[in-house]
Amino acid sequence: MSWRGRKLLGSYSCLVVLLIKFWCFTVISAEEGNFDHLIIDSPQQPDQIDQTDAASNAYEARTYTQPCSGLSQCVPLSECSSMFVSIAKSCYSGDRSMFCGGSDDVPHVCCPSSPLERNQVCGKSLVQGQFYRGLGTFPFIARIGFKNVNTGSIAYPCAGSIISRRVILTAAHCALAKADGHRLSSVRVGEYDLSTDPDCATTGFCAPRSINHAISHVVVHPDYKPGQYHHDIALLVLKTPLNYSVACQPICLMTSRTDLVIGKRATIAGWGKVSTSTKRSSEMQYMDIPLTAWDMCLRVYGSTGALDSPNSVDGQWMCAGGEGKDVCQGFGGAPLFIMQDGMYSQIGIMSFGSDNCGGVRIPSVYISIAHFADWIHDNTPIE
Repeated sequence: MSWRGRKLLGSYSCLVVLLIKFWCFTVISAEEGNFDHLIIDSPQQPDQIDQTDAASNAYEARTYTQPCSGLSQCVPLSECSSMFVSIAKSCYSGDRSMFCGGSDDVPHVCCPSSPLERNQVCGKSLVQGQFYRGLGTFPFIARIGFKNVNTGSIAYPCAGSIISRRVILTAAHCALAKADGHRLSSVRVGEYDLSTDPDCATTGFCAPRSINHAISHVVVHPDYKPGQYHHDIALLVLKTPLNYSVACQPICLMTSRTDLVIGKRATIAGWGKVSTSTKRSSEMQYMDIPLTAWDMCLRVYGSTGALDSPNSVDGQWMCAGGEGKDVCQGFGGAPLFIMQDGMYSQIGIMSFGSDNCGGVRIPSVYISIAHFADWIHDNTPIE
């Protein structure tokens, strides 16, 4: 970007902040009773404050905030720059739900942030539309590439999710997959339609070209055993950081199971085969499936030995699907996610399913993100 472009971008950001302050925050501050239940920190009583200090520090703002729901954090507006436009739009339309308090001159907003990257917004699509499901809808899904050592061609048998600029979350059986003449080599991001590059939406916009990022190293859960399915989780650490775009964004991680009740709908997306079609599509496929009782997975897989292991831990798996449709080959390692509080949050990783893919009362098994949240956080490199 040119010097003039950077200057204009900086000026634009400042203008947006000022407009938000005047449109929304001044109105919020003036609304009687809007923050009556909030506690304002005051270390000294009014009669204890030195008058000289009071005069010199009159500009100091008192900060008052209220908790945000979901994975959002209440932060000063300046620390949520990637949400400027969304906040300005909601503010202009009279929706002040994103505001959570502030000081005398600095509004605070509920900013969705990744626990893996400070001030990094997660779980957001840059493309809006209630029924739109095209390019950019699920920008956090990546393809895991294995290079043929003889021809140099790359196959993509698995998927993963972008959780930070250098880390892709996937299943351990994908990270350690072994095939004759192939080796794990790269991660491809920014993909939507495998038959075109760059991808362009029917509405007219195009995404940057898809990029293969070389893998630096792999972090596999120490209790995972090849050929078994317990602790089926791994991190792929990239050599170079990702450049986020309309087709490449990080997803949030659901660290609690509190809201994950039986019957809740979740989505899985990727480029594998789905039971409702006889052949694979070149475009990213997605499917909404219900969370089901673990007893259903036990009934289907209990006798196969897939769930039997001395290292198995209660709560590490989730059961989903079983209503007569499902995702099949090629979705290993793909994220299972929900939309909550306006952001996408990953709740599971596709681990394994049945040869009778898509059969009625034949669900699939997923690794629970909430169960392994601490392990993911502890093993993600600090940016």
